[in-house]
Amino acid sequence: MENKKGFFIAFEGIDGTGKTTIANILKERLEALGHSVVMYKEPTNETEAGKKIRASYVEGRASLEQELEWFIEDREWNVTTRILPALAENKIVFLDRYFFSTACYQGVRKNNDWISILELNRKKFPEPDLTIIFDLDVQVAIKRIMRDRESANTFEGMQYLRDVRALFLEMFQLDTIGNYLLINAEKTIDEISEIIYAKLLELISKTPKKESSSKEKKTSEM
Repeated sequence: MENKKGFFIAFEGIDGTGKTTIANILKERLEALGHSVVMYKEPTNETEAGKKIRASYVEGRASLEQELEWFIEDREWNVTTRILPALAENKIVFLDRYFFSTACYQGVRKNNDWISILELNRKKFPEPDLTIIFDLDVQVAIKRIMRDRESANTFEGMQYLRDVRALFLEMFQLDTIGNYLLINAEKTIDEISEIIYAKLLELISKTPKKESSSKEKKTSEM
Protein backbone atom coordinates (compact mmCIF):
# COMPACT_ATOMS: atom_id res chain seq x y z
CA MET A 1 0.00 0.00 0.00
CA GLU A 2 1.11 3.57 -0.76
CA ASN A 3 2.73 5.40 2.13
CA LYS A 4 0.45 8.04 3.62
CA LYS A 5 1.51 11.12 5.50
CA GLY A 6 1.07 10.77 9.23
CA PHE A 7 -2.08 11.81 11.05
CA PHE A 8 -2.44 12.73 14.69
CA ILE A 9 -5.74 11.79 16.37
CA ALA A 10 -6.53 12.68 19.99
CA PHE A 11 -9.19 10.86 22.00
CA GLU A 12 -10.65 13.02 24.77
CA GLY A 13 -13.36 12.89 27.42
CA ILE A 14 -13.91 11.92 31.03
CA ASP A 15 -13.17 8.43 32.29
CA GLY A 16 -15.82 5.80 31.61
CA THR A 17 -16.75 7.04 28.14
CA GLY A 18 -15.21 4.05 26.34
CA LYS A 19 -12.66 6.06 24.37
CA THR A 20 -9.80 3.60 24.98
CA THR A 21 -11.91 0.61 23.90
CA ILE A 22 -13.03 2.40 20.75
CA ALA A 23 -9.49 3.54 19.94
CA ASN A 24 -8.25 -0.06 20.06
CA ILE A 25 -11.06 -1.21 17.75
CA LEU A 26 -10.31 1.57 15.26
CA LYS A 27 -6.59 0.80 15.38
CA GLU A 28 -7.26 -2.79 14.35
CA ARG A 29 -9.62 -1.74 11.55
CA LEU A 30 -7.17 0.75 10.07
CA GLU A 31 -4.31 -1.74 10.34
CA ALA A 32 -6.44 -4.25 8.43
CA LEU A 33 -6.48 -1.71 5.58
CA GLY A 34 -2.69 -1.54 5.61
CA HIS A 35 -2.20 1.62 7.66
CA SER A 36 0.52 1.76 10.30
CA VAL A 37 -1.12 2.88 13.55
CA VAL A 38 0.50 3.49 16.93
CA MET A 39 -1.39 4.22 20.12
CA TYR A 40 -0.09 6.13 23.12
CA LYS A 41 -1.59 7.38 26.36
CA GLU A 42 -1.03 10.41 28.58
CA PRO A 43 0.21 10.65 31.21
CA THR A 44 2.83 8.11 30.16
CA ASN A 45 4.42 5.39 32.25
CA GLU A 46 7.86 6.10 30.82
CA THR A 47 8.84 9.39 32.48
CA GLU A 48 9.30 10.23 36.13
CA ALA A 49 6.83 13.08 35.67
CA GLY A 50 4.23 10.72 34.22
CA LYS A 51 4.72 8.27 37.08
CA LYS A 52 4.30 11.07 39.61
CA ILE A 53 1.04 12.15 37.98
CA ARG A 54 -0.30 8.60 38.10
CA ALA A 55 0.81 8.23 41.72
CA SER A 56 -1.07 11.42 42.61
CA TYR A 57 -4.30 9.81 41.41
CA VAL A 58 -4.21 7.40 44.34
CA GLU A 59 -1.82 8.90 46.89
CA GLY A 60 -3.21 12.43 47.06
CA ARG A 61 -3.09 15.44 44.79
CA ALA A 62 -0.01 17.58 44.34
CA SER A 63 -0.40 21.34 43.93
CA LEU A 64 -1.93 22.59 40.70
CA GLU A 65 1.35 24.22 39.69
CA GLN A 66 3.29 21.02 40.32
CA GLU A 67 0.83 18.87 38.37
CA LEU A 68 0.91 21.25 35.41
CA GLU A 69 4.70 21.16 35.45
CA TRP A 70 4.64 17.36 35.43
CA PHE A 71 2.15 17.26 32.56
CA ILE A 72 4.28 19.61 30.45
CA GLU A 73 7.44 17.61 31.18
CA ASP A 74 5.76 14.29 30.40
CA ARG A 75 4.15 15.65 27.24
CA GLU A 76 7.40 17.12 25.95
CA TRP A 77 8.96 13.67 26.15
CA ASN A 78 5.95 11.99 24.56
CA VAL A 79 5.72 14.43 21.66
CA THR A 80 9.44 14.62 20.85
CA THR A 81 10.32 10.97 21.47
CA ARG A 82 7.27 9.16 20.13
CA ILE A 83 4.59 11.26 18.41
CA LEU A 84 6.64 13.43 16.05
CA PRO A 85 8.95 10.56 14.95
CA ALA A 86 5.91 8.35 14.27
CA LEU A 87 4.26 11.08 12.19
CA ALA A 88 7.51 11.58 10.28
CA GLU A 89 7.36 7.86 9.42
CA ASN A 90 3.86 8.36 7.93
CA LYS A 91 2.13 6.58 10.78
CA ILE A 92 -1.28 7.33 12.22
CA VAL A 93 -0.91 8.28 15.88
CA PHE A 94 -3.76 7.67 18.32
CA LEU A 95 -3.32 9.49 21.62
CA ASP A 96 -5.55 8.64 24.58
CA ARG A 97 -5.77 12.07 26.29
CA TYR A 98 -3.87 15.18 25.27
CA PHE A 99 -3.68 18.81 26.33
CA PHE A 100 -7.46 19.31 26.10
CA SER A 101 -7.79 16.91 29.04
CA THR A 102 -5.10 18.80 30.93
CA ALA A 103 -6.95 22.06 30.33
CA CYS A 104 -10.24 20.65 31.62
CA TYR A 105 -9.04 18.48 34.51
CA GLN A 106 -6.58 21.05 35.81
CA GLY A 107 -8.83 23.93 34.81
CA VAL A 108 -11.39 22.80 37.39
CA ARG A 109 -8.74 23.34 40.05
CA LYS A 110 -7.91 26.76 38.60
CA ASN A 111 -11.37 28.30 39.08
CA ASN A 112 -12.40 26.91 35.69
CA ASP A 113 -9.64 28.82 33.91
CA TRP A 114 -8.99 26.22 31.24
CA ILE A 115 -8.17 28.82 28.59
CA SER A 116 -4.76 29.81 29.98
CA ILE A 117 -3.77 26.15 30.35
CA LEU A 118 -4.84 25.40 26.79
CA GLU A 119 -2.97 28.42 25.42
CA LEU A 120 0.20 27.40 27.25
CA ASN A 121 0.09 23.92 25.75
CA ARG A 122 -0.74 25.15 22.26
CA LYS A 123 2.41 27.27 22.25
CA LYS A 124 4.51 24.18 22.96
CA PHE A 125 2.85 21.22 21.28
CA PRO A 126 1.37 20.24 17.88
CA GLU A 127 -2.35 20.42 17.19
CA PRO A 128 -4.09 17.12 16.41
CA ASP A 129 -5.49 16.60 12.93
CA LEU A 130 -8.68 15.47 14.64
CA THR A 131 -9.80 15.58 18.26
CA ILE A 132 -12.57 13.13 19.17
CA ILE A 133 -14.50 14.15 22.28
CA PHE A 134 -16.51 11.44 24.00
CA ASP A 135 -19.39 12.97 25.98
CA LEU A 136 -21.34 11.00 28.56
CA ASP A 137 -23.56 11.63 31.57
CA VAL A 138 -21.35 11.42 34.65
CA GLN A 139 -23.58 8.96 36.50
CA VAL A 140 -23.37 6.56 33.57
CA ALA A 141 -19.60 7.05 33.39
CA ILE A 142 -19.19 6.31 37.11
CA LYS A 143 -21.24 3.11 36.78
CA ARG A 144 -19.00 1.97 33.95
CA ILE A 145 -15.87 2.79 35.93
CA MET A 146 -17.09 0.83 38.95
CA ARG A 147 -18.13 -2.08 36.74
CA ASP A 148 -14.85 -2.30 34.87
CA ARG A 149 -12.40 -1.66 37.71
CA GLU A 150 -11.95 -3.08 41.16
CA SER A 151 -12.14 0.43 42.56
CA ALA A 152 -12.43 3.90 41.09
CA ASN A 153 -9.56 6.24 41.93
CA THR A 154 -10.12 9.27 44.13
CA PHE A 155 -8.72 11.53 41.43
CA GLU A 156 -12.10 11.62 39.71
CA GLY A 157 -15.03 11.92 42.12
CA MET A 158 -18.52 12.48 40.76
CA GLN A 159 -18.68 16.26 41.26
CA TYR A 160 -15.18 16.65 39.90
CA LEU A 161 -16.15 14.72 36.77
CA ARG A 162 -19.28 16.85 36.37
CA ASP A 163 -17.13 19.96 36.45
CA VAL A 164 -14.63 18.49 33.99
CA ARG A 165 -17.40 17.46 31.61
CA ALA A 166 -18.83 20.98 31.79
CA LEU A 167 -15.47 22.42 30.75
CA PHE A 168 -15.17 20.00 27.82
CA LEU A 169 -18.62 21.12 26.64
CA GLU A 170 -17.76 24.78 27.17
CA MET A 171 -14.60 24.27 25.13
CA PHE A 172 -16.73 22.68 22.40
CA GLN A 173 -19.38 25.43 22.47
CA LEU A 174 -16.74 28.17 22.21
CA ASP A 175 -15.23 26.39 19.19
CA THR A 176 -11.71 26.37 20.63
CA ILE A 177 -10.80 22.75 19.88
CA GLY A 178 -9.93 23.01 16.19
CA ASN A 179 -10.98 20.08 14.01
CA TYR A 180 -13.15 17.89 16.23
CA LEU A 181 -15.81 15.22 16.33
CA LEU A 182 -18.18 15.24 19.32
CA ILE A 183 -19.48 11.77 20.14
CA ASN A 184 -22.51 10.80 22.20
CA ALA A 185 -20.86 8.03 24.21
CA GLU A 186 -24.23 6.54 25.20
CA LYS A 187 -24.41 5.00 21.73
CA THR A 188 -23.27 1.41 21.32
CA ILE A 189 -19.64 0.51 20.71
CA ASP A 190 -20.50 -0.56 17.16
CA GLU A 191 -22.35 2.68 16.42
CA ILE A 192 -19.54 4.84 17.77
CA SER A 193 -16.89 2.82 15.95
CA GLU A 194 -18.69 3.22 12.62
CA ILE A 195 -19.12 6.99 13.05
CA ILE A 196 -15.46 7.56 13.87
CA TYR A 197 -14.18 5.05 11.32
CA ALA A 198 -16.03 6.89 8.54
CA LYS A 199 -14.60 10.20 9.74
CA LEU A 200 -11.06 8.82 9.85
CA LEU A 201 -11.30 7.40 6.34
CA GLU A 202 -12.55 10.77 5.13
CA LEU A 203 -9.72 12.57 6.89
CA ILE A 204 -6.83 10.40 5.78
CA SER A 205 -8.02 10.37 2.17
CA LYS A 206 -7.67 14.15 1.88
CA THR A 207 -4.48 15.89 0.70
CA PRO A 208 -2.57 18.04 1.17
CA LYS A 209 -2.73 17.65 4.94
CA LYS A 210 -2.63 21.33 5.93
CA GLU A 211 -5.43 22.31 3.56
CA SER A 212 -7.68 19.46 4.63
CA SER A 213 -7.20 20.33 8.30
CA SER A 214 -8.11 23.97 7.82
CA LYS A 215 -11.22 23.21 5.80
CA GLU A 216 -12.45 20.20 7.76
CA LYS A 217 -15.99 20.74 9.02
CA LYS A 218 -16.58 20.55 12.74
CA THR A 219 -18.94 17.68 13.44
CA SER A 220 -21.19 16.61 16.25
CA GLU A 221 -22.66 13.12 16.53
CA MET A 222 -24.93 13.55 19.52
